[in-house]
Amino acid sequence: MAADGPDFVGVGVQRAGTTWAAHVLAQHPQVFVPKKEISFFTRHYHRGWEWYERHFAGREGRAAGELSVNYFYAPRPDGSRREFYPWWNPRRTLQFWRTLPSPRDRLAERYPGLRVFVLLRNPVERAWSHYWYWRYRRARRARIVPKRLAPFERMFRDDGRWIATQGCYADHLARWRERFPGIAVFFYDDLCERPGAFARELYRFVGVDPDFAPRTDLRPNSREYEPLPPALRRTLVDHYREQILRLERMVGRDLSSWLR
Repeated sequence: MAADGPDFVGVGVQRAGTTWAAHVLAQHPQVFVPKKEISFFTRHYHRGWEWYERHFAGREGRAAGELSVNYFYAPRPDGSRREFYPWWNPRRTLQFWRTLPSPRDRLAERYPGLRVFVLLRNPVERAWSHYWYWRYRRARRARIVPKRLAPFERMFRDDGRWIATQGCYADHLARWRERFPGIAVFFYDDLCERPGAFARELYRFVGVDPDFAPRTDLRPNSREYEPLPPALRRTLVDHYREQILRLERMVGRDLSSWLR
């Protein structure tokens, strides 16, 4: 186990079951998850390594880790454009002027034995879910009339909130494998179809007793939203087709259902 930092890190992606995975990991008596998303490399790097490692000070011999969904595709380009808020938020100004590091490189350099995993979901479904979750959070926080929010087509075209970028799984995974050849890839489909087995695989990967039985019926952040129109689905499938086919070859898994 790492002396000060994390033993494992989940690096992405949004709307793919990472909150569920964090809950399942935190239930295990041999696991310490101080906070799901510390987002050190994408929001708080200026605070320094001591600030980051203090999060894991309460491990007491347990395997410690975090899940930050924005590490997989960071550092992100064009921050001011892709943040994509209808009104400028002055609190974020500093983020655009700071030079943010590569989570992949900094983690590999500081924690050579780190276990890294990523959760992936059909990129078409993920993008649609991400958009509607963004609408929900934005409208709730700012009390915006829903019709004043950007439509999905514009968000996707402009890569608002990096909705399109996150789905380029093959590109991101290839990059992470350069520094973490053993990065584990988990799938949202398995989480939904066999949550107990999924939890055991996750426990086994982070190095704790896989026979612990957690609650798996929790669905945090679950939301209902409008169905994806068939024509738009076809457009998104075409957009991600090459990425999906490459990912199939990289992980040795049949992902043909993502192309239907």
